[in-house]
Amino acid sequence: MIDFDKLRALPLFTDLSDERLRWLAEHLTEIHVKAGDVLVREGETKPVFFLVLEGECLATTSSVARQIPTNRFVAPSFFGGASLLAGRPSPGTLTAATDSHLALLPEHAFRELLRASETFSRVIFRSTLDRLTSLEATVRNREKLAALGTLAAGLAHELNNPSAAVARTADCAVATLAILKDAAVALGHSAIPSEAMSALDSLGARKGQSSGIAANALQLSAAEDALHEWLGKRGVEQPWLMAPCLARIGITPADLEPIAGCLSDEQFVASIRWLAATLELRSLVEETRRGAVRISEIVKAMKSYAYMDQAPQQAVDLHDGIDDTLTIMHHRLKHGVTVRREYDRSLPHLVVHGSELNQVWTNLIDNAIDAMEDKGEIVIRTSRDANDAVIEITDNGPGIAPEVMPHLFEPFFTTKPLGQGTGLGLDLSYQTVVQRHGGEIRVESRPGRTTFQVRLPLAPRAPASG
Repeated sequence: MIDFDKLRALPLFTDLSDERLRWLAEHLTEIHVKAGDVLVREGETKPVFFLVLEGECLATTSSVARQIPTNRFVAPSFFGGASLLAGRPSPGTLTAATDSHLALLPEHAFRELLRASETFSRVIFRSTLDRLTSLEATVRNREKLAALGTLAAGLAHELNNPSAAVARTADCAVATLAILKDAAVALGHSAIPSEAMSALDSLGARKGQSSGIAANALQLSAAEDALHEWLGKRGVEQPWLMAPCLARIGITPADLEPIAGCLSDEQFVASIRWLAATLELRSLVEETRRGAVRISEIVKAMKSYAYMDQAPQQAVDLHDGIDDTLTIMHHRLKHGVTVRREYDRSLPHLVVHGSELNQVWTNLIDNAIDAMEDKGEIVIRTSRDANDAVIEITDNGPGIAPEVMPHLFEPFFTTKPLGQGTGLGLDLSYQTVVQRHGGEIRVESRPGRTTFQVRLPLAPRAPASG
């Protein structure tokens, strides 16, 4: 039988009589566990109450495929009351952190003590409330950090593409500049007539502005082959290096025939080398410009998304926040999700916490993408209804099961596999919309159409209590 002194060391049992302690000891089952032994897994139902008599146990919960610590129970301590009170599976995994001595109290004896001992019930309810509050706060913070990490990873990927393109084209531009220098020297030595030089320069400028004939890859390939063959017959060395940049802007053998007819072979070869190098350098500079513009757009969207260096609450255009969110989520959209915007641009600016609302759009769009399994259409619609701004995010996924709908905004409720979701995204969205901004968030769903509707007051009003 368990030593009464060990039981009395627990604050749960300070007011129990010796008779009740004997009754308790008769209902307890002692176990000795090794460090690392799992006592109960997240999502598992185990109808026992745990008393830690010696040693230490660790509670963890899964978040984005990782186990994060949420609590430690150092002897003398206890855990498991919240699951028994709620009749729900364990919210986390409990593991022995050290070799430990525990006692297990079955559910029926646990409930008997709740009725018989005021001290026991008070300590249980108080500790359960404190632990659930702590757990929720911990997981909320980790959820926000995990979401930030996911966005950062996506942004890094999005920035990598244009930055790599800029670096690559800069290297090519250096090499092309050297080729252009050699071509210019050869052009000077060949004493090409000024009229032919003007014709070459005009041809490159005119064709570049008209965007050429490259309607598709097949046409472009055919045009390159024709130029390749024609240049080779004219004695141009390595024509396969020059044909692509000429064909890309629509230059054809017919365009070059008049110039070739008034030049010697040496002059024509020098002029073609100069023209091809000039056009290639122009193309590389334009590609570098596009990469730099894309980097600037991403950085600008991220600063606006987070409202960096700005007041936390201010008048904002909701559409700018939604567009910024879509920009930084591009890595999730580009594999098969199309977005259709139906904006009512007459909506006035709203005084809101902009960065917090952007997190709401992120959660709703991310859920829509998951529901459609990365393929489908999202429609984002804004409108005005009386004194509210209405934002609707609709996906054409399979819909939400009727039995799930009542639980959507409950904390920790999720239909995703263990480790892939904490069930706090919609709860955080609800708190932001309802409690922080005095708005409403609704959902309607049927197969092929799910709509989350966010309603925000055009004029500030008192947030909902809760």
